[in-house]
Amino acid sequence: MEKARLMLRKLGLLVVLIFFVVLLVTTAWAEPQKILSAIDANSSNCKVVSQKIFDFKELGQQEFKSSALLMEELRKLGFKVTGDLKVPADLVKDGIAKTAFRAELQGKGPGPTITIMLEYDALKNGHACGHNLIATSGLLAAAGLAQVMKETPGRILVIGTPDEERGSLGGGKIGLLEGGHFDGSDIVLITHPGDRWSVDQRLLAMKRATFVFKGKASHAAFAPHKGISALDAVILTFNGTDMLREHVRQDVRIHGIIKKGGDLVNVVPELAETEFSVRALDTATMEETYHKVVNCAKAGELATGAKLEFKEPRTSLKAPIVVPAYIKMVLEQIRAVGVPDNEIKDFTEFASSDLGSVGHAYPTVNLWFKIAAEGTPLHSDAFRDAAGSEEGWKATVVAAKVIALTAYDLLTHPDKVKAIQEKFKELKAKEGK
Repeated sequence: MEKARLMLRKLGLLVVLIFFVVLLVTTAWAEPQKILSAIDANSSNCKVVSQKIFDFKELGQQEFKSSALLMEELRKLGFKVTGDLKVPADLVKDGIAKTAFRAELQGKGPGPTITIMLEYDALKNGHACGHNLIATSGLLAAAGLAQVMKETPGRILVIGTPDEERGSLGGGKIGLLEGGHFDGSDIVLITHPGDRWSVDQRLLAMKRATFVFKGKASHAAFAPHKGISALDAVILTFNGTDMLREHVRQDVRIHGIIKKGGDLVNVVPELAETEFSVRALDTATMEETYHKVVNCAKAGELATGAKLEFKEPRTSLKAPIVVPAYIKMVLEQIRAVGVPDNEIKDFTEFASSDLGSVGHAYPTVNLWFKIAAEGTPLHSDAFRDAAGSEEGWKATVVAAKVIALTAYDLLTHPDKVKAIQEKFKELKAKEGK
């Protein structure tokens, strides 16, 4: 009898223990589940928004309808929204980014500030880079987070960034960075549709160089000795950069074109112009290589006597500082929402974007999500069609859940934010070394 009572007592304690474990687990997942439910509930409305932006197909700096629509939707979610953002006047006309915006939602008390970026500019063949889905995946994530911010510490910033496709001109994220509109951000998130799920697509730092050589015209047969060939200076610049390629890292890219090389074959060219782009996986290496390319042009000037005219561009694209722990964090959320491992693949190709400049200033992850068959190139008509498809939208909803859950994890674990920031600073200090 005593044994039976003891057994019952132990069983009772076990039941109580199980109850408290279940209660803890349920409590821990209560808010994330609320986020996911809100995203599902807002999916239909955001799909309409995505289709409208897809149909608007507004080019960079002309995204007036797209940005107005997104601002309206964010206000409905409770965000304080500001448009017509001030930026440097030499980057954007009149110093006002008229298609950019900044939306803020304060949580319960102090905590991390998590920033989500939206893009919405199109290409000449429409939304062939899927920016309509970038905008609405971020909008959906904001809708999910809005449901929990009254009980969650910290702050959500949503920044509408125009003109990504011409990012090196500075009218998009670079202008917003210089205008201080990212100030206060602790961690940044963005998405991008693609042919796979990935979080580690590397962005190359990039800077352009335009070299103009002025020589002296002369008849190429009658008096070639009286002429100075500007074209020869261009060719020597190319020869110098071609020899330079042997002595740079494999990730460095140097590519150039001749924009003007003369008018008549029997006249020594008095004017020639060439343009180069220099890229590398880190900003320091890009800058070092860039100045070597400039020296190649100076060598062409010295060798030929043609006068070099060159002005370093106002803006360049930087390479992001990649924090492995942050990458892993997002990757875990991709798996948590049910994306199979065989659809998660690293990129071997490199590209450049003004997103890299944000990632050089703040810890940033770009979540790629699959909307098209593997091998479908960005900027193609096939990719544009995928960006307007039902399957593309389904993937967008999943992507929204990934970044919303990541943002919530960061908001509720400031220790993780601090660790990511410290690693970011450490890696940035070692850049190019």
